[in-house]
Amino acid sequence: MMHNADRAAAKADLRVMTIARRQSISEQSRRAMDGAIAAHLTALPEAVAAHHIHLYLSMPALAEVSTEPIIEAFAAMQKRLSVPVVQHGELLSARYQPGDLVRSAAFGPPEPERFVAVDESDLALVLLPLLAFDGRGYRLGYGKGMYDRFLQRLALQGVHPFRAGVAYQQQQLDELPLDPWDEPLDALIHEDGIIRFSSHAA
Repeated sequence: MMHNADRAAAKADLRVMTIARRQSISEQSRRAMDGAIAAHLTALPEAVAAHHIHLYLSMPALAEVSTEPIIEAFAAMQKRLSVPVVQHGELLSARYQPGDLVRSAAFGPPEPERFVAVDESDLALVLLPLLAFDGRGYRLGYGKGMYDRFLQRLALQGVHPFRAGVAYQQQQLDELPLDPWDEPLDALIHEDGIIRFSSHAA
């Protein structure tokens, strides 16, 4: 059994490897795959049915799947959108619309210039960034545990949104090292389609 320190070191090594792997994809290829991912995601039944969607503003320097085409498509579908803002180490949902002014954050993705809290009780879909995913539906994030705590906080409030990761297919690994607090995905959207994961026991 892997000890905590070994697990942390293994995850850190994987983060370096997976960021480099993602950055090795040409910008032209990434743009094409980003468009395909947006098309698959906006056809996802859970996305079509969702009134309120929480997603992130992507970081080009880390070659993340761009959420720009996703945001434009969801806005055209009249979806209410919110994005993560970190305050006092906690991830909160802030209102966002295309064209809103944003600023760089101390950690993570850009944040709206003006924080306007939203009612998270009607969150139906959460779109999660990730560095890698495995066949069980677990994701490798950036190591701060923000989304794990966010999802756990929502669950304690009785809010259980559909959890979808977006990634390039080559970000899939056989099996990720897990910590007890790691929260699984319900689905993963990549450039060739959608992977649904079997429901995880609570």
